[in-house]
Amino acid sequence: MLRLAIIDDEAPARTNLRAALGSIAMEVEVVGEAKNVATAVELLELTRPDVVLLDIWLGDGTGFDVMEKLSHQDTAVIFVTAYDSHAVRAFQAGALHYLLKPIARAELQEALERAANAPRHSEGSLKEVRKVLLDRITVPTAEGFHVLSPPEIVRCESDGNYTRFHLVNGDKVLVSRTMKEYDAQLEPHGFMRVHFSHLVNMAQVRSYLHRDGGLLVLANGHEVPVSHRRRNEVLDVLGRKGTKG
Repeated sequence: MLRLAIIDDEAPARTNLRAALGSIAMEVEVVGEAKNVATAVELLELTRPDVVLLDIWLGDGTGFDVMEKLSHQDTAVIFVTAYDSHAVRAFQAGALHYLLKPIARAELQEALERAANAPRHSEGSLKEVRKVLLDRITVPTAEGFHVLSPPEIVRCESDGNYTRFHLVNGDKVLVSRTMKEYDAQLEPHGFMRVHFSHLVNMAQVRSYLHRDGGLLVLANGHEVPVSHRRRNEVLDVLGRKGTKG
C-alpha cells in the first residue's frame, strides 16, 4: 500500500487527482490534502507519506518551498503541474518525477510504480543523485519534455528554429529550441559542432571519409558533413593532424 499526500491550491485539481488515483491498478491511500505551503508542511511532517503529489504554484509560495521546509527526506516528490518550465529545477531539487496536467492515467501509474520501487535515500545520497541530474538536459517538445543523458545522444541536427536529437536507441526527438542553446551544454560531454547544422557526440564517431569535403561516419551508420572551417579541428580531436588549405 502506497501512502500519498496531495498538495494543490485548487480544489478541482485535488479532486481530479483523487479520481485518477482511484482508476489505476495500484493500492494507494491518500493520507491527506493541503492547499498551501503552511498546511502542506504541517501535513507532511505529521503523516510522513511515501509520496507527495505536489503542485508548483501554491497560494503562499511554491512546491519548492515545501521541499525546503521538510525536516525529513523519506517522502518521494512527484510534481504535478501545468508548467513545463520548472522541470530542471525540480530534478535538481531531488524530485522523482515531473508530470504535466492534464495527467494521463498511465503516466501517473508509472510514476507511482517508480516511487514504490525507489530506494529511500539519505541526505548525502540525495546530493549525489542531484549531482548526476545536473549533467542531464531537459528538452521541450510539443508533447511535454524529455530528460536526456548526454551519452544517449548521437547527434543534434539543426532544423530552422528547431533541433532534432538523434538518440542511440534510434529515436528522434524534435525540440522547439535552436541548436545554439545546446552547444555549450553538451560540449563538456564530448560533443563538437562539426558543421553549422550538426553537433556530434564524438564518442559515436567510427570513421572519417575525405569525400564530399569531409564526412564523419557514426556508430548508427549516419554520415555527417564536416565544414571546411572545422575540418582540421575535427581531425585533431580524432588524433590525426589536419593539413592546412
